[in-house]
Amino acid sequence: MRPSRRSVLAGVVVTGLALLPTTALAQRVLSMATLAPHGSLPMRALDAMNRELRRRTGAQLSFRWYVGGVQGDESEVVRKIRSGRLDGGALSATGLAQIYRPVLAFQLPAVFRSPDGFLRAFTALRPELEAGFERAGFTILNLSPATGPRMFSTREIRTPGDLRAARPWRWTDDSILPALYAETGATGVPLALPEVLGALQTRRIDTVFAPPAAAIALQWSAHVRYMSERPTSGSLASLVLSRAAAQSLTPAQRATITDVIAQATTVFRPAFVRADGDAVRALESRGVRAVVLTEPQRQQWIEVFARVRSRVSATLPDPRWLARVQAAGRE
Repeated sequence: MRPSRRSVLAGVVVTGLALLPTTALAQRVLSMATLAPHGSLPMRALDAMNRELRRRTGAQLSFRWYVGGVQGDESEVVRKIRSGRLDGGALSATGLAQIYRPVLAFQLPAVFRSPDGFLRAFTALRPELEAGFERAGFTILNLSPATGPRMFSTREIRTPGDLRAARPWRWTDDSILPALYAETGATGVPLALPEVLGALQTRRIDTVFAPPAAAIALQWSAHVRYMSERPTSGSLASLVLSRAAAQSLTPAQRATITDVIAQATTVFRPAFVRADGDAVRALESRGVRAVVLTEPQRQQWIEVFARVRSRVSATLPDPRWLARVQAAGRE
């Protein structure tokens, strides 16, 4: 019996697909979300990373970035990654804590005596952190230290009592600010990050927390007059994928992403190192003054920060974790 014309055509199509290069069949676009706005230094780094990834793979592997919080705040992004609506994202320590809560220890105020202590602890405990994220169903593509936040305000805040009289923003995703406000008696105004600019403009809030470069990129700095003289904590940032998305990639694709991220990190590291100092100088040139505390004022904050650490560390799965982090920083 002669084969029908339709069956012949179907056979040709199947044969043709079988002869296509395997890289064509493996084409993948990873959907990723970030709060970073267009034009910011983090977004420029992510865009450069994507261009290089497309170049190396002949456009067979790439990121599709949803920028500026269009996919929601970080807790919403984490939920979407878990449900498979997103493949991954660029998260701050606040978002990372939604996945693996022990990461909060690196963002608690005054945990380390110096930035070097932060780096020592991070280097020593990084393998444990990454393993914790894997157990939670996420693969870390890159985990690195980030600039810690400063307090920005329309008023001069020198003591915990001054904060109590302010109208500070409370990030709805954050686990540390509620503890800080509880210990100072302040009443935080809960807002998602994209709502903060409007709240500053309408004076619903008068105090925010952010790294200096972020305060400029998010346009918050145009609505404040004062900033704390230094960050009170370190921070972390990361590129993450759901474990399912990571496992859907071929070994060659995973290796290429790793190489591209490592290259971008090396290229952009000097710019990120300079960014904090450049941002502080830019803010000062615009009239934002750093508040320099007296020793008695600083001591008041030290006592408050100790109570905040105790309050938050009690909520961690392992109550000894904070002590381990501090010990690693001292060593």
